[in-house]
Amino acid sequence: MNIIKTNTAIPFAGVESKINRLATFILQSTFFGMLFLLFSLFVLGPVYGIYKRGFEAMLTPALICWGISLLILIPSTRYYIIKRKNISRKIIVDNTGLLFYNSKNEIVEQILYTELRSSKQDFDIYTVTTVGGSIVPFLEVTLKPEKKEETKRRIDMNLPLHVVKNKFTLYAHFMHGITVFRPDLKIDPMAVSSFSIDPTTWKVNRKGTSLGGWLLILAVFVISAAIFGLVFLLAELKN
Repeated sequence: MNIIKTNTAIPFAGVESKINRLATFILQSTFFGMLFLLFSLFVLGPVYGIYKRGFEAMLTPALICWGISLLILIPSTRYYIIKRKNISRKIIVDNTGLLFYNSKNEIVEQILYTELRSSKQDFDIYTVTTVGGSIVPFLEVTLKPEKKEETKRRIDMNLPLHVVKNKFTLYAHFMHGITVFRPDLKIDPMAVSSFSIDPTTWKVNRKGTSLGGWLLILAVFVISAAIFGLVFLLAELKN
């Protein structure tokens, strides 16, 4: 087996993800607000209907609503509550690679410089954009973890239900680390320009909120308005 070693003694300061607290609060409030609304409509609503109209009249609608709620609420509860210890809460790029930490400061995922391999294409590190995916492209690399098969991996510097405000800086620092610790790998210049990175300093040129950030904020406000509008409409119908 071809084992690749890097000189981690080279001075290379680590960079940690920074959370936009206001945007994260809005995002989490909207998400859990939607879950509560779904619970109220598809779980408590049929219960109230059975209480008002009787079991026989509401049995079929109640079963349909409860079935829909199971498809939505159970996966969400399982992922965000039961398995929350596996959810990444922090990203650090240092002289070993890209590390994802949970709320207990335990590493739950990592991409080490030593695991990177050649893609056998013109460039080894490049960006890809998925259909219907994020506006910001993903960074794609080839990995060969220990005792595992070689595979392609798309790197996303986002955290679940958190808005990372310095994710371009994390991309820049990770690619900078590749040039330092894995100079044998080629980085696509388009990958550098996609994240507004100056290849001479490895600093991000873009300032202010990105287009994706503004669209996220707009989407949150639209969804919030829809939720409040639906709640108001239901209240009016009851009256």
